[in-house]
Amino acid sequence: MRRILTEHERKTADGLSAPLDEKTARTLAHCMIAILAAALLHDADHIRQAINWGYIIPLSVWGVNLTVYVLPAIAIFLIKMRRISAGVVTTIAGLYITVSFLMLHLLGSFTGAWGVWNNSYPALMKGVMYDGVWFQGVDWISWVFLIEVPILCLPASFIAIRAFMRARRRNL
Repeated sequence: MRRILTEHERKTADGLSAPLDEKTARTLAHCMIAILAAALLHDADHIRQAINWGYIIPLSVWGVNLTVYVLPAIAIFLIKMRRISAGVVTTIAGLYITVSFLMLHLLGSFTGAWGVWNNSYPALMKGVMYDGVWFQGVDWISWVFLIEVPILCLPASFIAIRAFMRARRRNL
């Protein structure tokens, strides 16, 4: 059975599918580059950590890690399609990556899906036993590549939401 949208729902849907101007699309693309750079640099540091530890990152961890890139992929698609909703998705992507990375690395994982990185950075600094192997050492480089995530993502999210709001006002 097909449901009829209310007037408010129709206006919201129309507002989110409105076209995006070139300047705003360029701004959002730059924001997405910053967000993706933050995530990729951080992931590259995990590869460096694994090499230093002699740890082979399980395929399941690679798969779970791809979830971080879902919102950026959607945002890029929406930017390419010139949809104003790209601003909202870009904003959420930057916030999601910041919060999830900080929570995981400062508190540890509650899911157990992240291999040796189920342990927080403070725990890894002291040393942990994981799968019968002792892992120790989160150096200053790893902390830099954790702190760069909010430094790049939060301003990008702020710029993206402001660009979205300006574009939305223009379309009203």
